[in-house]
Amino acid sequence: MSDKAIELFIRMHLERAPELQRGRPILTGDVIIAVLGVIQYQHPLGCDLMMARWLNDSYAVRRVGQYLDDYVNESSTARPDILRQLSSIAFMIFLGRPTEDQIRKLASLWQKHSAQAKRSRRLVKQYETHIALLNNRLLTVMTDFRVWEINNEISRYEQLINREESRLCLWASEQAQKSCQCPKCHGCGRSAKAVCSACSGVGSFMPNAGNAFKYLRTKGIHVSEKLWHSDLKPAFDGILSMLYREHDEAARLLDKRLKKESFNYIVNKSI
Repeated sequence: MSDKAIELFIRMHLERAPELQRGRPILTGDVIIAVLGVIQYQHPLGCDLMMARWLNDSYAVRRVGQYLDDYVNESSTARPDILRQLSSIAFMIFLGRPTEDQIRKLASLWQKHSAQAKRSRRLVKQYETHIALLNNRLLTVMTDFRVWEINNEISRYEQLINREESRLCLWASEQAQKSCQCPKCHGCGRSAKAVCSACSGVGSFMPNAGNAFKYLRTKGIHVSEKLWHSDLKPAFDGILSMLYREHDEAARLLDKRLKKESFNYIVNKSI
């Protein structure tokens, strides 16, 4: 796989890219787009994998997901329902992104271990203190109007608490989508001179081939060791290898075509 070809592929799709190549350009944008079109026609799956991995293209992700569904349906596995779950894990491993369960775990940790979380806790505590004072004041007021007024003030603080909790929840969900680093240990795997209890010392939340079997258990899917080693694990490893192979083949073809176009440009210019 060519890193230069991948870099050019990414830069071609970035918005507001000021230029396609450093220094004096050899290939024009039209030529590069034409090359990408050829690669997409010759190697659609590999091109979709490149777009899904490097550009976070939602349409490409959807197409690869559909391809994997068809792949599982045509497989000879004894448990296609479980292999379908494993294929999504393999895709997340390839993309380098956490699974849905890991994203929920990350969001929960961001709500507990972050500067925003500390700020929210301080605010909520202040609001709760005001509510407690107002409740005490209710015991001493003598008029219905004052009772109504204080109850309205209590309701206002309760709404502020709900609003702050919703804001923190939304912010934590957004952070979980942006980074897979453990918020508790900040990616170092240790917290207060001990192994981080949130990420078990890993420092991040990312699926890997080694914990695929454990992931099934967390989803409530119980698989025997015999079925796992004889059927599901080989199929899972095959899917993961296929994703990397198709991606690298498309990148290799892209690099080859770009080099060919560059060579033709130089030759034609020298004539």
